[in-house]
Amino acid sequence: MKLRTLDCKNCAAPLRQEGGKLVCGSCGSVFDIPCDANDIEYDRIINAEDYIRLELAKSIVELENSYKTKEQINREKRDAEFTARRVRTTRALKKGILVAGIVMIVVTLLIAGLLLVLNNARSKKRAAKKETETVIWDPGYRITPSDLKHDKTYWDYINSEIIKETKEDFDSRGSVIFSSDEIWGVNKDPEIIDRRLITTEDSNDLYIIFKVTFENIDGSTKEMYCCCAAENLKLDKNKKIVSKKGFTTKTTDSYDYRFHCDSELDDIYQTYINHSYSDYDRYVFVF
Repeated sequence: MKLRTLDCKNCAAPLRQEGGKLVCGSCGSVFDIPCDANDIEYDRIINAEDYIRLELAKSIVELENSYKTKEQINREKRDAEFTARRVRTTRALKKGILVAGIVMIVVTLLIAGLLLVLNNARSKKRAAKKETETVIWDPGYRITPSDLKHDKTYWDYINSEIIKETKEDFDSRGSVIFSSDEIWGVNKDPEIIDRRLITTEDSNDLYIIFKVTFENIDGSTKEMYCCCAAENLKLDKNKKIVSKKGFTTKTTDSYDYRFHCDSELDDIYQTYINHSYSDYDRYVFVF
């Protein structure tokens, strides 16, 4: 477009552009803005530049949006990778804790088992030591009179020493005094009138029945009976007789606590000797 000066056709005064018109500042005439081919080309170029600028702006916006989309995708991808890594780490941690727990349980069980084995070994050792020191007892084993006689010390004790101890037991209490006219004493040894070894599947019991003669100061006598028992007899490792409680006195309803004897011999037999003859596993040896 050529540069040119536009003057008013009426008064030749310069024109000024107001909007899309030319206005004369002197006479106020208004004219259209003249244009030629060059002006049209100029407008086209100007419009093309505007179009290019507009398309460029659109491209920039699209690029920015594309960048934002890619950044968002990358961020989401990083977030997904972080989440997956955190899940893997959590699983590995849980697995490690589980494995550690199982290992601790196994180790604890092994230690407990070892302690149990050691404790059982110590218990067996103590039991074996105790067994060698005390009595070897088989509940099904029955002692016989031969076993009693085999232990000569115990056999002699039954036949002599127990009589002496029984008499000394009465003597240790002094004379039995009931009144000034009744003073009873034991002046001779008690007499063994019966020995019974009664065995069952669970126990071996020896009963010895004495006749004790009491004498009064006036020369009169009274015969009474004393029952002594050694219960749960056993054999130790040397085949010796063992009784934990030794001999104990057995009493019945007819037991006289003044004389410390039974007045009725039949009561002793009925209570301790004959009352269980019907038991199929019970054996009675008389010797």
